[in-house]
Amino acid sequence: MVMSIIYFILILIGIVLVHEFGHFIFAKLFKVYVLEFAFGFGPKIFSIKGKETEYRFNAIPLGGYVKMAGEDPNVESVQGVPKERMLYFKAPWKRLIIVAAGPIFSILAAYVLMIFVSVIWGFPQALVDWVVPDSPAAVAGLQPGDRIISVNGNVILNPDETVTFIRGQKEVRITYIRNGKSHKVVIAPAEIGPQYFMVLKGNVSTGTTLEKVGTIPFNEQNQILNGSLLTFSNGSTALVINYQYAQKSKLIGIYMQSMSNKIASVNPSYGLKTGDKILSIDGVSANGSLALQNAIEIGEYATGTGTFAIINGNKVITAFKYEAPSNGVKILYERDGSTGSVILTHDEFNALINSLELFPAYSNWYPGPFDAIGYGIVYTNRIFTSMITFLGNLFTVKNPLNQFTGPVGLVKIVGQASAQGLQTLLTLIALITLNLGIINLIPFPSLDGSHIVFALIEIITRKRINPDVIGYLSTIGFFILMAFFFYITYLDLSRFWFK
Repeated sequence: MVMSIIYFILILIGIVLVHEFGHFIFAKLFKVYVLEFAFGFGPKIFSIKGKETEYRFNAIPLGGYVKMAGEDPNVESVQGVPKERMLYFKAPWKRLIIVAAGPIFSILAAYVLMIFVSVIWGFPQALVDWVVPDSPAAVAGLQPGDRIISVNGNVILNPDETVTFIRGQKEVRITYIRNGKSHKVVIAPAEIGPQYFMVLKGNVSTGTTLEKVGTIPFNEQNQILNGSLLTFSNGSTALVINYQYAQKSKLIGIYMQSMSNKIASVNPSYGLKTGDKILSIDGVSANGSLALQNAIEIGEYATGTGTFAIINGNKVITAFKYEAPSNGVKILYERDGSTGSVILTHDEFNALINSLELFPAYSNWYPGPFDAIGYGIVYTNRIFTSMITFLGNLFTVKNPLNQFTGPVGLVKIVGQASAQGLQTLLTLIALITLNLGIINLIPFPSLDGSHIVFALIEIITRKRINPDVIGYLSTIGFFILMAFFFYITYLDLSRFWFK
């Protein structure tokens, strides 16, 4: 926890300084008098006085600023500063460049970091983890362990991109490697799901179909609830303890590897250590990303004996038995070549899972230094585009503010990334700084984007905007952003720390 906070502050210092340096260097270039260059807000901890500028380190490390003479259009004079060196009296195009330089420096820094990561480490392999039985992928012969190279000519630079390039396509051309040999296949996506990943109390068999929920015949519009009694085609019944749901989508039916079962960091109070491999939970294998996820769900909710079932549409495509000890959750693990086990209460197991960080399941592939530079740019372009799309879709999703993470949540995420290694941490830093640059370009009052719009209006109309209008809008925007900040902090605390 302490190290996560330290890492977060150090990362934030770097990200903020890059962003503010963009404003600073162009203000200096256009001979604007810079009063302060600060990291943090609030009371000053220490400062260094330059010829003109005071370089400050403030008490609240949640951002930074460059304070320029004349940035408040209502202030027409600053003692000791010539009028021609005040920001407000500079040509609008100069003000536009000064304001835009911060976000642009953030975005460029993200590209530089991603290129560096790509050249040093390469890219994670996109390995198939599980193939949905009878799906288009299964019919085409794809198998767990196959490495996806490209989809419709798009080189896969991250496992998550596989589904991105498949979704919504009528036909996909996939190049993959199996046992060192390259193969190509053309697959037509089909409707997969809805899928239910269910912890059940009762015996359920693969190949049966779900016929009733309670006394109502099952269809895709039925609402399944925890506690529902399910009846299957062979006459067996089972009680729903808990389930996860994946909505119907036009895909090919593959799940990609993500996390391995090898522990990167964990609270040692519960009997597991860094480097251990989780072999099974309550008798259910944890060998595979989806298998581990399923096993964890069993550990969280199961008691006694029962079945974990994966239902696609109404057909049970996978079912396996679990057996939980009467006093909690049994974890079988491997340590230094030997196996061991530990039994935890459900509260202890949940605390263990909350502290658990895992190594990725995949290794990296390296395309060579020059190709790595090009692919690094391509990958960052894809992330940039996805962030823009995400912002554009905010008003079409339920609870849009819940899609954001603030400083409190980032402390947790930074801790997770640092446990997985420098590549993951630097990639996260690139994502954060890219996000900072894009967010600041939004034309919302008090963000850089609003001042870019003000400057553009003045360039087009050749008239000054009323300073009072700018002042009112900026004040309103500031209070809205503060309310947003406190709300996101509340969400972070509930999601990451007090869940």
